[in-house]
Amino acid sequence: MQNNFTDETFLARWLNNELSDEEVKAFEKTEGFYTYKRIVETSNLLEKPFFDKKKAFQRLLQSRMVSKKKPVITLWSYWLAASVAILVGIFALLPSESIYKSLEGEQLAFNLPDGSKVKLNAKSEISFYEKKWNDKRELNLEGEAYFKVNPGSKFTVHTKCGDVSVLGTEFNAHSRNNYFEVLCFEGRVKVDFMNDTIILKAGDAVRFMDEDKESWIFTQQSPSWTKGESTFENLPLKEVVKALERHYKIHFEFKNIDLKQRFTGSFTHDNLELALKSVFYPMGIKYKLRGKKPILLYRK
Repeated sequence: MQNNFTDETFLARWLNNELSDEEVKAFEKTEGFYTYKRIVETSNLLEKPFFDKKKAFQRLLQSRMVSKKKPVITLWSYWLAASVAILVGIFALLPSESIYKSLEGEQLAFNLPDGSKVKLNAKSEISFYEKKWNDKRELNLEGEAYFKVNPGSKFTVHTKCGDVSVLGTEFNAHSRNNYFEVLCFEGRVKVDFMNDTIILKAGDAVRFMDEDKESWIFTQQSPSWTKGESTFENLPLKEVVKALERHYKIHFEFKNIDLKQRFTGSFTHDNLELALKSVFYPMGIKYKLRGKKPILLYRK
């Protein structure tokens, strides 16, 4: 079934609860549905226009006499539909936010408006305003991403934990809840975390976990996760388990496991059994696959 979902009559019938179940389901699947819904909720706060009820009733009777089959839609519904159309026009003029999101077990690569390259690790999200990009190169990150930034004006990555600023360089940023990690692969980056400011050069890394800071030096030329393998340096097992869950769309249960113990090593992204053995065997941890149930981690 095809519908003109922006047609004024269609919107009026929707506002008046006169759509068929099939029309409602089709409309709710469109990209614009939630935008219209939000605008209508805002419009409900507006004052209804005054009109003569007696004259409106007379026109209603005349309309029914001319064509009994024609659906009757209230004046208020038409007014609100027109208001929606006007507000949609206003929303269209406002800067729209571009959002890139990767799912569990998925990576996503794309270019920013200036040609800078970004690759998102599993279950991560980036958002920015493209129309404002030439004036201010900044974006928001939730999760993990690898950046190859073209030289130019200041480039800033905002996260809930802290910010990373550069002019032109390559770096990896990872921010989730109380975990914030930055690795510099080329050039220099400035990392701001709470009241702490750190300058990293190529080969430097810094990590903040629950406000504790850890620094180290690495030799890899790019993040291993971009090549199908996750590598960890003295990381609490809790974070390694979360990474396994994101990449393989799995969940774990624990029995007599200390999730604060540290792990240094890696796991592959294309073989679950091998990944589990790579992480847990060196730590003396057993695992048990249980079909659709969470994987059990335990010690005898």
